Amino acid sequence: METEIINISKSENKEEIYSKLTTYYKEGKLIAIPTETVYGLSANAMNDEAVSKIYEAKGRPSDNPLIVHFYEMSQLDSIVNYNDENIKKLINNFWPGPMTLILNAKDNNGVSKKVTAGLNTLAVRMPSNITAREILKETEVLLAAPSANTSGKPSPTKFEHVYHDLNGKIDVIIEDEQSDIGLESTVIDCTRYPLVIARPGEITKEDIEGVLGEGSVKYNEEILTKNTTPIAPGMKYRHYSPEADLVLFNDSFEKLISILKERDKKTGFITYKEMESEVDFLNVSVKYLADNEKSVEQSNKNLYNILREFDEEEVEEIFILPIEETKENKALLNRLNKAISKK
Repeated sequence: METEIINISKSENKEEIYSKLTTYYKEGKLIAIPTETVYGLSANAMNDEAVSKIYEAKGRPSDNPLIVHFYEMSQLDSIVNYNDENIKKLINNFWPGPMTLILNAKDNNGVSKKVTAGLNTLAVRMPSNITAREILKETEVLLAAPSANTSGKPSPTKFEHVYHDLNGKIDVIIEDEQSDIGLESTVIDCTRYPLVIARPGEITKEDIEGVLGEGSVKYNEEILTKNTTPIAPGMKYRHYSPEADLVLFNDSFEKLISILKERDKKTGFITYKEMESEVDFLNVSVKYLADNEKSVEQSNKNLYNILREFDEEEVEEIFILPIEETKENKALLNRLNKAISKK
């Protein structure tokens, strides 16, 4: 398969491109699109064959449900139930944006059962990225779209990441700017109360409680067994992991430096820019997650890019010191812990 590269922002005839993309979706083709979180691998959510191709291209387990992306609320009327005051408040406050809601699916809603992985719920999201919104608006297609990467690897935040993983495996890649946020959306299970954050993201528990009230939501701390069907992406299977072993070093900074002095370029170290003068003499590959530990948005945006750069350098081990958990960095630590454990 030859993958077509399309840059909408640089095109002089956008109408022609949107017409082409509409045809492609109707034909069941796979199109990687930018969003504000990470790049997504999109296909017509109503087309069984197209959705199957997503799993095949990514190497994704078939019981790992997908998120349906849409442009306007009226598109949800026939596919999910959202007539609940708490849900409406979340919608009014956080959409468009990096929030995914798990809702009860309506019977015979036309969405492929492969999207829901056989569940009676459906995860839906209204992205805020301008290019994604224009594609959704102009094609009028509901799009199933997990991250546009090889399953288990760090999610793609740049066009180049998608090209590296999926060139020759999918039909089209939309070339666009780097994702603004850099981590996947917050996934909220709205089928029970208190609501449950199934996957942390930029929208935090505190943000949600600020809208719905204290005690209205909790994090999902339930341990999933191998036989448990995940209700949202990122809950069960190996995710976000580089090729190298990512090691959380629980001893002191000084102890780690003494170890790194004996290593070479086959070793990576993730730290903060404020530590540059302490590590610039090392012979290992040093990358800076952000200016400092308080720069959470910067860290979120840089994490996957750093992990992918280490893969390109073919490092064999990557060290990182513990990061103190705060209200703001729950999503960052979730992705790091999964990358470290490779689970």
